[in-house]
Amino acid sequence: MVCGKDARQLSEKTDHPAGDPIDENTARAVAIFMTRIREQYPVSEALLFGSRARGDFRPDSDADVAVLLRGEPERLLPTKLAMADVAFDVLLETGILVQPLPIWEAQWQHPDGYSNPYLLKNIAKEGMRL
Repeated sequence: MVCGKDARQLSEKTDHPAGDPIDENTARAVAIFMTRIREQYPVSEALLFGSRARGDFRPDSDADVAVLLRGEPERLLPTKLAMADVAFDVLLETGILVQPLPIWEAQWQHPDGYSNPYLLKNIAKEGMRL
């Protein structure tokens, strides 16, 4: 369970050092993906996390993107599958698979109710705002 200081850290979003560059190919793939997702969902923020955020990715690494959504939490699987359809089209265009993780703001602000609160803590720690 994440609570106290850790929960406050999540509500403050991310403490990833500003100015760390995203490689050009990742930036292009994520930009295309987010443009399309913002047309379909009430996105409040997006964070790149994982190997592409840390800079230790391989050419075949996916781009993990936490997509923070406004409104009441909906069912995760249908939302994730619909976002994965968009990600597949982006893969065909760019060669980079974007791996979306939809997270509703209420879950982000209260991670102890999330199925994996430590994942949210890790995203808050290493995530790069998009």
